[in-house]
Amino acid sequence: MIDEYANQTLTLKKPLSVNEYNEATYSTTTIRGRKETGIKLVRNNQGEEVVSSARVFTGTAITANDLIDNDLVLAVDTAIDLDGTVGYYTGYLK
Repeated sequence: MIDEYANQTLTLKKPLSVNEYNEATYSTTTIRGRKETGIKLVRNNQGEEVVSSARVFTGTAITANDLIDNDLVLAVDTAIDLDGTVGYYTGYLK
């Protein structure tokens, strides 16, 4: 369903570990998705209200604290299809 709208190539960075300077190291891949700008209040993993300045729609599994085009993923919603599977993910970016 999302494949027709996912017409952009985005860079996804998932945290792997922490280096000796207590900085996160990432694995980098490219994904197909759609990035839109817009201001919205969302709740992060700690339950705090934070301001999101963009959102991403993608069929690739994403989680909070990932980086998409060097923007932090604050929260993620999933859209469930009629057959009970995940249709796509909506990531809210900082």
